[in-house]
Amino acid sequence: MKIYKTVLFIFAAILLLGVGCYFFPEDGIDIGDFHLRFPTLEKVLTRNSNARTEQEIQDSIATMEALIAQREKEMKDREDTLNLYREIINTHISRIYLPNDDYSYFSSFFRKAAAAKAQGQTVRVVHYGDSQIELDRVSSNLRSFFQSKFGGGGPGLLPIVQTVPTSTVSQWATESFTAYTSYGIGERDANGYGIMGKYYRVYGGGTCGFSRTRASHVRLLLNDRNGAFIATLKDKDSEYADTLQADSSTGFKILEWYLPATTSAFNLHFSGTADLYGVMVDNGSGVAVDNIPMRGCAGTIFTKLGTSLLQESYHRTNVGMLVLQYGGNAMPGMSSKAGVDYYAKEVGRQIRYLKSIYPDTPILFIGPADMATKVDGELRSYPLIGYMVEALKREALANGAAFWNIYEVMGGDGSIIRWTNNGWAGADYVHFSPAGATKIGNYLVDAFATIYDYYRVESEN
Repeated sequence: MKIYKTVLFIFAAILLLGVGCYFFPEDGIDIGDFHLRFPTLEKVLTRNSNARTEQEIQDSIATMEALIAQREKEMKDREDTLNLYREIINTHISRIYLPNDDYSYFSSFFRKAAAAKAQGQTVRVVHYGDSQIELDRVSSNLRSFFQSKFGGGGPGLLPIVQTVPTSTVSQWATESFTAYTSYGIGERDANGYGIMGKYYRVYGGGTCGFSRTRASHVRLLLNDRNGAFIATLKDKDSEYADTLQADSSTGFKILEWYLPATTSAFNLHFSGTADLYGVMVDNGSGVAVDNIPMRGCAGTIFTKLGTSLLQESYHRTNVGMLVLQYGGNAMPGMSSKAGVDYYAKEVGRQIRYLKSIYPDTPILFIGPADMATKVDGELRSYPLIGYMVEALKREALANGAAFWNIYEVMGGDGSIIRWTNNGWAGADYVHFSPAGATKIGNYLVDAFATIYDYYRVESEN
């Protein structure tokens, strides 16, 4: 075909599509059992203009940095500095929303972390979430930041059986374990599940291994079901091996190993029958950040984890902050604002429950990222995602938790499409890619860095 004929064909096709867009009924037509719809001419000719572009986000950050630089020149005393940080906390693109505008909301955690470093102890940040935090996403950014300020090391709390590979540690286990979980696939247990929302029961004996890590302090959290449970840790980097036996009492127990030197790999061998709630793999004193992804979970299971067991687990492992990151799994099933409101109130109930069993501990709720699906044949953000984010924000703040708005930080409605096109999110238009996860994690670190700077100035005598 000659070139001019090809060009004429393309123009004719575009014209035909345009006529179809213009004259086709907006609500579509019914043909037998089929309902046909056609995009409107406006949708074809325009792009989503609600999402902030990356340039707009960077311009906002640059403006804030310029403001900081200018105000630093004008500051005369401590109160001026505090006022500057309050302004930054309230206006930064990646701000954390604080309940009752309490700028000291996270100060109790910072004090605990500083004390832990000074006293040779460990304070924990427990990061719960859905599949968005698998592979140690976001948690690894927080871990690096807090450990750079307060010390500490290691990947933190790990399950006996790792069903999803992480970027932080390699694991393996024998087939001698049965999963009991409060969500997803596994056996159920009315007596509770412990700090990870699941546990693995070993019958008679079993082995698990950890490698590609750094560890000098290992703790096994368990419930000995029959008495005389024994666990042996063997360091694969040295000749070190130590066997510990749980006492004969029932209930929650911790077996603890202090290794003579930091190891990169070790095995745990079990003898007996017990519920194994997890292994804490830490290195040095300071802060540990535990990544606990719950694939398919909407974050409404905490009231089912067992009050006394969860409370004791938090107390005995010195948890200093809870981070909850949910909403993405609930979004696809939402068809009305009433449904969103019901879900948000249920999340609020979970926050109240956690505060009741473990008071005086800051809780950060992280809302869902932007997500896209086909709407009338067009790839768009879920229609109710913005409403859900605001509903969760309202419930979190009303129940005494801080709130971080990933949706807002990304750029709002339609931003997931841009993130996907830039390689920051996957082809499912839901999950972050490794590059995107690092980017969003750094935004959260920026928010915490500002609040930490405020704490340091506020704590000055």
